Amino acid sequence: MPTSTSEEQKPEQSTPETELQQVEIFKCKDAICKAWIRKEFVTEASPSCPLCKGPMVRSYKHVPVVKKKGNKKFIVGKRRL
Repeated sequence: MPTSTSEEQKPEQSTPETELQQVEIFKCKDAICKAWIRKEFVTEASPSCPLCKGPMVRSYKHVPVVKKKGNKKFIVGKRRL
């Protein structure tokens, strides 16, 4: 019977090649709630938490950079085959 090591059971962690960018966010003030929202998606000066309805505070978070895939252009009125 093969034995498994702890390395096989660990979830994959981010590699050092992954580019991170610092993003301004609002996070829930409640330590138990894990909700957070990017500042660019907030429409209020002081938003409330979408999950627990508690107050939120400004903070920063490092997130992976999302790279755009290709430069697809669609012509309006033309049908794709």
